[in-house]
Parts: sequence; C-alpha cells; structure tokens
Amino acid sequence: MSHSDLSSAKIEPGVSIGQVLPSLVFDLALPVLTFFVLTGFGVAKLLALCAGGIFPALNIARTWIGSRRIQPLGVIVITFIAIGTAAALVSGSVFVALIKDFLLAGTFGLLCLGSLVATPRPLMFYLLRQFVAGEDVARLEWWESLWQRAPFRTAMRRVTTIWGIGYVLQAAIGVTCAWCLQPAQVVIISPVIAVAVLAALAAWTRWYLLALREQYGPAVPAM
Repeated sequence: MSHSDLSSAKIEPGVSIGQVLPSLVFDLALPVLTFFVLTGFGVAKLLALCAGGIFPALNIARTWIGSRRIQPLGVIVITFIAIGTAAALVSGSVFVALIKDFLLAGTFGLLCLGSLVATPRPLMFYLLRQFVAGEDVARLEWWESLWQRAPFRTAMRRVTTIWGIGYVLQAAIGVTCAWCLQPAQVVIISPVIAVAVLAALAAWTRWYLLALREQYGPAVPAM
C-alpha cells in the first residue's frame, strides 16, 4: 500500500464483540462479581476490593501474551493498580480501595492536559497512532507525516484536551460517589461510569475526525 493510498483511505478498525468481550469480562464483570461473592462469604470489603483488581492486570497480561509485546500503557496501568492496592492495604482504608481506579483515570486526564504544554506532541497523538497504525511501517510513516499539516495538529490537540477533561471529570465524579455512597453501590457504579466515559469520548472522537475529514480531506484521518 502506497502513501497515496493511505492518505485517501479511511481507517476502519472494525472492532468486534469478540474483541471487546474479554475486556468487559476481565475489567468489569469479574471485579464486581468477585466483590459480591467474597463479601457474601464474610471476607472483609477491603480485601474483596483488592482481590477484584487482579483481573484487569490479568487482562493486560493476556494481551501482552497474545501480541508478544509489552505495551507501555499497560505497564502504567499495572503500576497504578499495584500502587493503589498497596496503599489501600497499608492504610486499611476501603475508601482508598474504592477510588484507586478513579485516581488512575484522573492521572491519565492530567497527563493528557499536561502533554499539551510539556511535550512537542500531545498524548493522544501517540495513543491514536497505536490504534490506527499498529505495527505497520507504512501506516506509521504516514501517521508521522500528518503532523506537518496544521489541521491535523489542531485536531490532535483538541482531541487530547477533550479526553483530558473527560477523564478528570470521571475521577471527580467517582471520588464523590465513593465518599457519599456505600461501597457495594460504588462497586456497581464504577464500571458503568468508566464504560460511559470511554464510549462517549470514543464516539465524539470518531464524529469529530470524520467531520474534519469532510472539511480538510486526507489532512485529517477518519477513525
């Protein structure tokens, strides 16, 4: 595939239910199920919450084994899971265990916003590059070349800003819920918030880039 073919092509990832289902099971269903099963058998809420954090880490390990490649973002997530779990166990605080995922979301949001001023290219440029281009050398070169175009630079900065704000708001809402609600309620609400925020941001990003593509053509890729 030539660069001209790439610049005129729409990138359609074609995510299937089979690709999404493992994440829904490991990241959402199993942590919630683990909490209620363990607490039902009399296990302390703190330990039940920490035990549920094992499954997202296993899911990341599963993707590494499947791709035979360690992704930096996965390393960051596992590190935060470990730090959050350790902090909860050391402090003995159920509240800390409840908010550890929200703190991860907030940190990601702040990293997005910080990258707008602290790095030459915003964070979402790199994350979307992995999503769009993967390991394909031609697509990677094409994606890098797009940075020379002003509409693309503007789009990446705007996308990064919206994702940053979205995840900071998710963290604020989640911490507020953890403070005001019962742990069992937060365990159910937490994955709902996470899925809703991710789905909304992904849908907006796709709509925004498609709209810009209609205006600027191949200077902005379609997702």
